[in-house]
Amino acid sequence: KTCIVILHTFKATMEAKSILLETIVPALGALISTVMYAVPIKAVTRASQNRTLGDLNPIPFSVTVANTIIWLSYGLLRLDPFITTPNCLGVVMAIYCTVTTYGLADEKVRSRVRMVLCAEAVLLPVLWVVSAFAFSDVKDQQNLWGLAGNTISLIYYGAPLSSMAEVIRTRNSASILLPLTMVNLTNALLWTAYGLAVMDAYVWLPNGIGAALSLAQLALSMMFPARHGSAVGSHVSSALDHNHDALPSGLDDLRHVADEERVPLKRPDEKH
Repeated sequence: KTCIVILHTFKATMEAKSILLETIVPALGALISTVMYAVPIKAVTRASQNRTLGDLNPIPFSVTVANTIIWLSYGLLRLDPFITTPNCLGVVMAIYCTVTTYGLADEKVRSRVRMVLCAEAVLLPVLWVVSAFAFSDVKDQQNLWGLAGNTISLIYYGAPLSSMAEVIRTRNSASILLPLTMVNLTNALLWTAYGLAVMDAYVWLPNGIGAALSLAQLALSMMFPARHGSAVGSHVSSALDHNHDALPSGLDDLRHVADEERVPLKRPDEKH
């Protein structure tokens, strides 16, 4: 009887672990991903109402279109609702942000957005054609889209590297936005755990790297406390300008917010 009880307990524990890692964790990851895609919408809508682009950069929005389409395609091939759902919504939000900001941009920025969109218009159909006709096995198709998604994800997570170098050089972490870093860390950890649970390297690898980079930023913020001799918004804005074109849409929106809220002697995570 003792052995039977132990076996039942072990089975129940494993089932609970499976539900946690394969359902609850990715569901939370999908929710956070959707929220991150939605972050710029308020600023974009405000810019549209004011009929001025301000400090918003349309280029990251156009890159996000490709990112969401690639991961949507990967999720559909895997029949994975946790990957498919946030990226399905993300495509819509990224297109809205791209189209809206494009109409407010000057010709120089419009030209660059057109170049990005034209590159995507070539790349995505090529991926679809190769996936459909060159690979008959679904696993090979998943590998193709997984590699494409990993490439963009690594660019996303690599965006803060120049800011981290600046923090080390100046010994001042005021340019690290702690709330955003914490959200990125939480999101990356959730997807890393899910990727390991379902043994999907295309999910856990880039997110594991992203989690490591987020932890590195948190470590830098503790090693080099933020100095607020000048307005926080101005310092953050100049730091983000250093890597402006590579910023994901959520990061670039925070640059816009930072420019509007130049309040001295307050931490970036304080409520105004």
